[in-house]
Amino acid sequence: MKTDYLVKVEQCIAYIEAHLTHKVSVEDVLVNTYYSYPHFHRIFMDIVGEPISSYIRKRKLSCAAEELINTQKKIVDIAIDYNFSSQQTFNRAFTGYFGVSPRKYRETGMLDELYKPFVLTNSFLEDLIPISVLIENLPPMKVASYHSYINNIKLTKNRQESERMVSKAWGRLIRWQMSYEYQKQFGSVKKLPATLKIAHYMIDNNLHLPPNTRYFGFVNPFPMNEDEFGYEAWAMLTNLSESPINETQNRDIIIKNYEGGLYATAKATYGPGSNLDEVWKSLHYWLSQNQQYKYGEHQWLEEHITKVGEGGFHGFKLFMPIKRVGNEYE
Repeated sequence: MKTDYLVKVEQCIAYIEAHLTHKVSVEDVLVNTYYSYPHFHRIFMDIVGEPISSYIRKRKLSCAAEELINTQKKIVDIAIDYNFSSQQTFNRAFTGYFGVSPRKYRETGMLDELYKPFVLTNSFLEDLIPISVLIENLPPMKVASYHSYINNIKLTKNRQESERMVSKAWGRLIRWQMSYEYQKQFGSVKKLPATLKIAHYMIDNNLHLPPNTRYFGFVNPFPMNEDEFGYEAWAMLTNLSESPINETQNRDIIIKNYEGGLYATAKATYGPGSNLDEVWKSLHYWLSQNQQYKYGEHQWLEEHITKVGEGGFHGFKLFMPIKRVGNEYE
């Protein structure tokens, strides 16, 4: 029988809510799911909208905020109740999230910024949108990869900082790729042309389009701590020339092989107002209702779509790893 991952997420939420005044770790939350953190991380994040560790911390801080307003407890006692190592640690975490100290929060009677418990029926199902799902085998490929990450980001600036790191990853990777493609065609040069000239060369020759290349990205599924955000960007390489790879290679760019796999795919819009999160949620729901497939163990991917004659990205194609029910080796 296929695992119902929506039920698993609900079980995780219930465990967290019952243990907010305990020292609860991600491992504690996942102990009854029988899945590792890397495997369950993306599922939880897409459905709930937060990594597990971030959800735990935001809920602890929000419950602590309620106690600041509704009780006469000392701040140090509230900090201890929610398992912060000291009042100073609690103060830093609280101020980082709410923008004011616990004492100031209590004095002003603030309750507007509380992070409410996730409720699957209200929060998840309302975000579902109609999608067209296709099953696709992504073939093996060689990719140039750049991994960008940042530690100790403030919770209130998570979105802003994460977007900056994603932009950094793509900017660094595409600059490398343009240099690689130019030198593959014209050979080694003492000094490369200006970036704009190489970009025009790429676009004029459709080198930014399939089948010449494809662009994939994904959130790093192996954060080292709860405040780390990581992102990896891929550019597919074709008609390889080892000499330009060696000449443009540096410690930031890694050339590696991707083995491919079976995916459920759906398209999402790009830019301001993107429906990326809603399409991911709808893909999860589609899979929960489909008896032929279950989650696969290979890499989750977001393909960034390009256009003829234009630079930049213009759309997404989402790749959810799947395997057929009853086939443990696919």
